[in-house]
Amino acid sequence: MRLLITLSAIVMLSGCTSMQQVMDNKDLYCNQLYKGMRAVGRSALSATTGVVVRDVCDTIDGILAEEQMPSDKVGA
Repeated sequence: MRLLITLSAIVMLSGCTSMQQVMDNKDLYCNQLYKGMRAVGRSALSATTGVVVRDVCDTIDGILAEEQMPSDKVGA
């Protein structure tokens, strides 16, 4: 059981690290060439499976916008 919990934690942390690396290299991942290639892949995925996937650049923009918003303080 401990092994399963440990492996789950490692997988979750590596996912966070990967997203942080993408955010740090946004200029690389969000250039027009890569955005176009990902758009083709997302279109094919949507056409074959019906699954709609957001572009990573849109996700990064949303995360960065949330981080820059001032946090609401209760009672202030």
